[in-house]
Amino acid sequence: MTSQIFANIYLNELDQFVTSNIKPLAYLRYGDDFIIIMDNYTELAKQKKVVVEFINNKLRLTINSKNDIIIKAKYGLKFLGVEIFPKGRRLKKRNWRRAEDRLNLRNVASYKGLVDKHGNERQKKYYNWVVMQKIIE
Repeated sequence: MTSQIFANIYLNELDQFVTSNIKPLAYLRYGDDFIIIMDNYTELAKQKKVVVEFINNKLRLTINSKNDIIIKAKYGLKFLGVEIFPKGRRLKKRNWRRAEDRLNLRNVASYKGLVDKHGNERQKKYYNWVVMQKIIE
């Protein structure tokens, strides 16, 4: 719990910098993961360098090169266990299997929220069926 609090306190400077200097169409940060959305690729590439420089020099942090990417929205963005597309989202297969494998009576509500929010209709119906089987057992 304390690491999330420290991330929010420490990365608040990044939030302020991005929203006031970069001014993207959208900016989302969850813990130490963040997304910057802009409609112009060349401008985004230019601003990416500015943000990375700010993170390196001002915050004295480094960005994981594996996640330091620019992608087109139509290809989908993998973020926090969900694939996000311009017209919707879907639960990644890995997270669907994890919810299915780890389901027990103590965490039913948590996984139900995940499936209801990001799953498709088939997954929602199947999840409800699996929950009923767990209750009967």
